[in-house]
Amino acid sequence: MATITEKINKNGTISFKAIVRYKGVFVTKTFSVKANRKKTVRNEVEDWARNIEIQIDNGVYRKEEKRQNYTVAKAIEKYISDGNPKKDESTRRKYIAALEWFKKEIGSLPIKTLERSDLKMCRNKLQKKHKEVPIKGKAGNGKITDEYISNSCVNRYLAYFSTFLSYCVNEYEIIKSNPMIGAKLKLKENDPRKRWLKKLDERQSLLEICKAKNYELYLCALLALTTGARKGEVLDLTWKNTDLENKAIYLLNTKNGDDRTVPIPDVLYPELKAFKEQYMEKKIKKIKNNYLFITSEGKPNANLIENVYPNVISKWKYEKITYHGLRHTYISIASLLGINTTIIKKIVGHKFDSVTGGYTHADCESLRKPMNIVANYMLYGKVKQKEDDNQAI
Repeated sequence: MATITEKINKNGTISFKAIVRYKGVFVTKTFSVKANRKKTVRNEVEDWARNIEIQIDNGVYRKEEKRQNYTVAKAIEKYISDGNPKKDESTRRKYIAALEWFKKEIGSLPIKTLERSDLKMCRNKLQKKHKEVPIKGKAGNGKITDEYISNSCVNRYLAYFSTFLSYCVNEYEIIKSNPMIGAKLKLKENDPRKRWLKKLDERQSLLEICKAKNYELYLCALLALTTGARKGEVLDLTWKNTDLENKAIYLLNTKNGDDRTVPIPDVLYPELKAFKEQYMEKKIKKIKNNYLFITSEGKPNANLIENVYPNVISKWKYEKITYHGLRHTYISIASLLGINTTIIKKIVGHKFDSVTGGYTHADCESLRKPMNIVANYMLYGKVKQKEDDNQAI
């Protein structure tokens, strides 16, 4: 049976989005109507979905996309209008910005004729793309600088475009294969060993500067350094899922699709407790979605990590490190301390051992000792443990 969702648009019209997943076939279509035809059109949407299923049963269904000659631009427009990529709003904006760049450069090409040479040309142009400084209130119209974007940024653009092409292969079936696969387009990035903070004074200095700039930013950094949590996991964290009584954090809707529970390290607990008592009491009473780091509209305060953190780092005396680099730091320190790879994987939420190895839903209590060991070393450079704690490593 199809899934039908209803949305009221800003112009007063109503949209019905129908999704059919049936016998390995995925079809989606959006219907926009005026409010006075809501009931009639919903029936039409249901009839459309049933007709698709009947065609699939009879072996005569052919996707609309396969009957059309899509250009890259048209395929990108459809991909975005269908609600893709299905990411948090911040990540989705980055995907769309990258896709719009490809649309501008090669949008007129028929997607079926796309070749590796076209993609290599795009990569070379990206290497000469100038950085933009965002201007508040003028999304997409940032100030152009003289500095080129980094190799890692070029690689992200290519990765986003590859995700789109794979969707065109597997869901839309408008191309037979993804030309990005095997094209060897990835550029060499900075030495990964420089993307984490090995020295104690670097970690302490970073936390001090974050604390001086913004206390909530300091807590964001502290959470990453003591739990290894991802940016999205930190920003989406609510007081409902921060169990101070049992000293545990429940991380839901994580990147790999699995929920997980991790203990709150002893060095982090008093900070969170004081933060709740002193800074969030009034907001909790007024806002239902009690995010730890929240805007006046009741949404996760992504600005802390997307704008405030880079601004702090740009003025820091040590080498620049991204917020995700704090997660690298956690995993690297845990590995240096000899924490078992399986334990690290459970803490940080890696689904496969190979992913964790690139950086070098268990019982919550089994993770508490190793997490305290890592957190204490992270902040103080000391391993505080008893002899019988060695079993946890």
